[in-house]
Amino acid sequence: MNFTKSLIADFENDADRRMSSMCRIMIVLMAIVILLNKIHVFNISSMIYPTLLVAMAILFIPTVLYDVLHICSKTAHYFVLTLVVLMAGLLYSILSYHVIIMLVFPVAVSCLYCDKKSVWYTTLLSMPVMALSHLIAFWLRIVPDEPLVTLHGVFVYGVIPRCIELLAIAAICLSVTSKLQNLIKELIEKNNELYADQETLVRSLAELVEAQSKETGQHVKRVAAYTEILCRALGFSEEETWKVSVASMMHDVGKIGVPREILNKPSKLTEEEFEEVKKHVDYGYDLLRNSSGEIMKIAARIAHEHHERFDGSGYQNNMKAEEISLYARCVAIADVFDALVSHRCYKDAWDPEQVRAEILSQAGSQFDPKLTELFNSHFEEFLHVMERFPD
Repeated sequence: MNFTKSLIADFENDADRRMSSMCRIMIVLMAIVILLNKIHVFNISSMIYPTLLVAMAILFIPTVLYDVLHICSKTAHYFVLTLVVLMAGLLYSILSYHVIIMLVFPVAVSCLYCDKKSVWYTTLLSMPVMALSHLIAFWLRIVPDEPLVTLHGVFVYGVIPRCIELLAIAAICLSVTSKLQNLIKELIEKNNELYADQETLVRSLAELVEAQSKETGQHVKRVAAYTEILCRALGFSEEETWKVSVASMMHDVGKIGVPREILNKPSKLTEEEFEEVKKHVDYGYDLLRNSSGEIMKIAARIAHEHHERFDGSGYQNNMKAEEISLYARCVAIADVFDALVSHRCYKDAWDPEQVRAEILSQAGSQFDPKLTELFNSHFEEFLHVMERFPD
């Protein structure tokens, strides 16, 4: 399974949140500047107030876009970078050398995206905006000191040095960004390799357990596929869906601790034998619970809870409703469906429509009502899985 696209999307969304966070920090700093000017620590023109308020309003836009409206896209982040550049130009136009460091702020924060295109875009946009802000400051006579009181001085001692500084900052940012891009690429590759290794290990162990009970490895593949259908229907991300479907293959790993003669008994189990079978959920949990990996932690809960019932009458802990992990509730439907439509040493296979009716009749008692609805609406997909992985 390759999650490169989803991992990059997650990183970019996180970069958007970091950008909005940095902009909020700048808002706080601007508020402090206003306060210090009010108590005469600074002595800046009264034009500081409307200028900083407009700049603060601009800097709050990323929070609205990313954190409130959850608009995360390439277009949105270039729009935000454009606003930040314009904000820096506005500040310099009105407050001049009081905020000269703000001219490099847009280029610096463009590094948050770890994207060289963003750095280049911000740098190239900053230059004309910076030149225009110097001209506006000259026209407004913001800087009364030499040599910026002449148009020649503005370009020679204002615009040109600032362009050189911007290019120097951009060079640093591009170097940092390039290094981060390589690190992210390597991390994603290693992550995908690790996921592939985990899936292979889990699948092999699950098939080994199923072989002990004389069931084929197709059972765990089908349960994983059914679980994936339900997870997608619930709106889980691609990565979370994959993790839960892989973990679901370990749902009966605890059977490795149950005697084979009980597991493979063709006739009805005695009460004592059934009590021993029930213990497989505890055996599985004990086997997996101390694992550090996220998939194994999910698998531990699934193994422990997939025989709990929604009304609390299941085993072993009489958990009910939302007390049962949502993952385990998905696997409960997947496991029961596959068990009923499959031939076992102690039973014949049921007709799929008969199983469908049975699961729907258990909504609110054995199964989560919401999940039974999703099962019903995606029933055709369950049938396709049966065709893909026949015994």
